[in-house]
Amino acid sequence: MTNLEKKLNQYVADLMVAYTKLHNVHWYVQGKQFHRMHELFEGYYDKVTEDMDEVAERMLQLDMKPVASLKGALEIAKIEERNEEFAKDIDLVKIVKKDFDYLLKLTLEVKEEAEKAGDDPTVDIMNEFTAYYQKELWMLNSTLA
Repeated sequence: MTNLEKKLNQYVADLMVAYTKLHNVHWYVQGKQFHRMHELFEGYYDKVTEDMDEVAERMLQLDMKPVASLKGALEIAKIEERNEEFAKDIDLVKIVKKDFDYLLKLTLEVKEEAEKAGDDPTVDIMNEFTAYYQKELWMLNSTLA
């Protein structure tokens, strides 16, 4: 398995866990910003679903095997699951921000491996993801300010 394949599988696994975790915070949010955060988190898990599919399909185009089971994803994911408990809107924003910080870092690592491999289409995908996480982190940080 190449370094690029390992990084891409890490990405897919972390997105699989992030998808579930974003549902968790979507369902268990409480507070003054409930309605806004409930909608925000839903948008995030919809985006994660699209991104996960895009990365997995890119891997298949490259004759790589993306992780495709929860068990497999949990074995390699670095994003941690969250317990089923209600929490204040602002506390859940902090959790999402931490995961997005990590995903931005991972996106840049995947991009670097793709550049080394001369894989311009994957670099392009990661450039799009980088811009997305940078914008969302700006908004999350502004929410937390």
